[in-house]
Amino acid sequence: MPLNELLAAVSKLTHQDKLRLMHFLLLEVAREEGCNLESIDNQNQENVLLQQLESTEAVVWSPYEAYEAAQTLSELLIAGQNQHKHL
Repeated sequence: MPLNELLAAVSKLTHQDKLRLMHFLLLEVAREEGCNLESIDNQNQENVLLQQLESTEAVVWSPYEAYEAAQTLSELLIAGQNQHKHL
């Protein structure tokens, strides 16, 4: 199923089903990261998952202080303008 169809279907879910879907996705990502939560009882599973998520380092890119990226983008824009002038 294409992502746009999936997102449209998700938007039609009830609030409770969206929460269940989020829980399912968190468990799937945890499994992909090597966390085995199946042997844990349901009551404790949520706490273990939260502890594992807290200990996981997430990397979020920010444009702040990305000087090389800004320079590269500037050079690409200048090259594009120069190419457009020669057409």
